[in-house]
Amino acid sequence: MKIAAIPALLALSAVAQAALVKFSVIVPDAATVEVSIGGKATALTRPDANIPLYTGQAETGSETKYKYVAAGRAETFDRALPTGAATYNDFIDRPITYANIPELPWPIEKDPQWTRGAPKQAIFDTNYIPTIFVNGPAADLNSLITTPVSSKINCSITIVLANEVKTLNNVAFGIHGAGKKKNNAKQSWNFRLAEGETYQARSFFKLRHQEEDPTQIREKLYADIGRAMGSYTNEANMIRMYINNEGFGTFNLLDDITEYSYVDAMFYGGKPPAEYGALFDGASGASFAYSPTNEYWSWVVNKVKPIGSPLDVGPLCEAWSKTVKTDDAAVAEIDKMLDLDQHIRLMVLEYLTGNWDGYWEQQTNDGLYRDPTQGNKWYYLAQDFDATFGVNIPTPDLTFPEWSYTKYPAAFPGAVMINGLLENPTRKAAFETYLKKTVEVLFNNVTLTNRILKYHEFILPDLAWDRSIKQRSPGINFEWSFPMVTENLWRGVASPVGTGGGATIGLIEWIVKKSEAVAKEFSITISPTPVGPPTPSTNPPTPNPSPSGGNTGGNPSTPGTSGKPSGGNASNQGSAANHVLPQVFATLALVGGSALALMA
Repeated sequence: MKIAAIPALLALSAVAQAALVKFSVIVPDAATVEVSIGGKATALTRPDANIPLYTGQAETGSETKYKYVAAGRAETFDRALPTGAATYNDFIDRPITYANIPELPWPIEKDPQWTRGAPKQAIFDTNYIPTIFVNGPAADLNSLITTPVSSKINCSITIVLANEVKTLNNVAFGIHGAGKKKNNAKQSWNFRLAEGETYQARSFFKLRHQEEDPTQIREKLYADIGRAMGSYTNEANMIRMYINNEGFGTFNLLDDITEYSYVDAMFYGGKPPAEYGALFDGASGASFAYSPTNEYWSWVVNKVKPIGSPLDVGPLCEAWSKTVKTDDAAVAEIDKMLDLDQHIRLMVLEYLTGNWDGYWEQQTNDGLYRDPTQGNKWYYLAQDFDATFGVNIPTPDLTFPEWSYTKYPAAFPGAVMINGLLENPTRKAAFETYLKKTVEVLFNNVTLTNRILKYHEFILPDLAWDRSIKQRSPGINFEWSFPMVTENLWRGVASPVGTGGGATIGLIEWIVKKSEAVAKEFSITISPTPVGPPTPSTNPPTPNPSPSGGNTGGNPSTPGTSGKPSGGNASNQGSAANHVLPQVFATLALVGGSALALMA
């Protein structure tokens, strides 16, 4: 019986080895694209002429590796074949399709995570870099690029995720903050979906250029830390953007806290409530200071849904001005009007990152939302995280990174809310507890540096592409060189062409100085090994070879999935240390050690 079974087993083995796999890859500027398996090339096709996504099926046999060939040129590295029936949506010449970026721990024990928001969406999965293709009237878009104005252009936008391709029509696309005197040549953009439509639990997306930061890590990192601390900071992820198939570089795609799309996503599980409250954008002077003459115009009403008036903030400001700050019961009454715990968390984050263009130092770049489902309680909002981790610090004191938070109230007296809370022993204790726990397990040269280095390795090929692009819009160009995107992890850099700007302290250098100063001040011990969350995120969906209805190629994704890959299901997961450019190699040995060692 055993001998008779051998032919059947051999037949099964032959079937298993003759696997048919669907391949998907983005290849701009190539007339022909093939997948090469064991030296045998199979042509891939482009279902949509506007989108350079090539797909096709090929037999893999007993092979374990593959590579793509674009216009006759093969990739210089091998990719691991998936164990399933499809790859993710690869990108030509990018060694890592789906990364394995370490997740951040939850340092705050009280309400460790904000739970009112929508589930984590695939577009914000740190382990994948989405690609966005904007297609629209060529003359109008070209005019907008060369002569930036505030006009919006009706376009279609195709978003390629790890396991999905989605085309959105009738999208209003344009430059964010067009016409400002100090705009960069690499503009920021935004797009609003058609009325009544949502995607990834949102109807509005903002794309920030990140030109102030040579590493292009700081803004997203700030938001990610805030969420790990249990706050409702915006979601963010790096994306690539093409306009009519012209590459415009890498951007930080994020929620705009001044839009009700953000409110839906963060406060109502991604679904609009029956009734909205007032949403204010905090401009310079949005401080919570009481004005007897009702001068609250720094709180700017949302233009799309103009609910309420800046005067609505007046009762909160007046009540706070009259509150005896050392009286717990009196402060608790203010807590009924404004979520003070969230404000404290966000001020810990401002302090740790040296956010000098936010509330504590400048009383700007903030916001407020009044939630009718919570008894009209106000929620403080934070936005625009580019002036952080040592970027363009205006403070002349070179010891600023080591400042104790106790110096802030005297140095920045306009921040009446947090300064007043620190006069209350109970709220001060909460601030210090959050600060100490965050430094012990998250904001340090072990956990955070470990994440930064792995993320830097992942995005490095895309930063090389971004630095090679000559932007066509007028504006400031710092002309950061490609080596600077790595150098500024460790030390300050300045614009080589004298156009201002400058991350005067390295990203990791800042983290080392700040965390060591806090550890010394409070006699705390930083975890000697990287710390993660108590429960890792769910695994990403396995690539599905079936086409998604109504979409351009690709495969549907499962909302709310992100985190560590499920062993071997995805193509090109994890490290690509053998393929990334050499600038990153010197950094890898420093995980868990002193970043300053490189600078010795």
